[in-house]
Amino acid sequence: MNGFIFSAMTKKEIRKEYLAKRKELKSQFVKIESLKISDILTQNFKLDNKTIHCFLPIAKNNEVDTWLIIDRMMEKGKVAIPKIESGKSMTHYYFDKDTQLELNSFGILEPKNAKPCLVNEIEVVLIPLLAFDEKGNRVGYGGGFYDKFISELPKETQLIGLSLFDPMDEIKDLNTFDKKMQVCITPKEIYYFD
Repeated sequence: MNGFIFSAMTKKEIRKEYLAKRKELKSQFVKIESLKISDILTQNFKLDNKTIHCFLPIAKNNEVDTWLIIDRMMEKGKVAIPKIESGKSMTHYYFDKDTQLELNSFGILEPKNAKPCLVNEIEVVLIPLLAFDEKGNRVGYGGGFYDKFISELPKETQLIGLSLFDPMDEIKDLNTFDKKMQVCITPKEIYYFD
């Protein structure tokens, strides 16, 4: 789907390349591909009665539209969403039909006056990303929020990335604090990592 042939690239190169590719996508295409990802997730993973942490999509960045996933998950279990605190860390809140949302300085919707969700209550995390490689490494926007968050989670928490693009060969400049995913779902396939 992505039409790229990659060997290894640095995270900076990947961000530039994938942000440009994302801008080229039509909103209807993103919606259709997001629906495929949602179907693959709900048909292949046991999520009933679990607390699922899910990012809210930034539509202008053509992120995977997670609203359908959120609607489906609220019927099966509990949904938690993130909030960026002081620009450095994330806190987490339960989301339901009555949760009020407001835009933060990054243009991301966040919960307002919602019930806090503790990290050890989260059983599955749906992870946003720009790109990922064949080993389960991911590249996000560069803030490190999800790497820090993942490091705080219990070891048994399932980490599932959501990507509109296929994996690249390798991300060159990984750091010790970069956290791998266990699984990544694209519109065509589920990728499992060691």
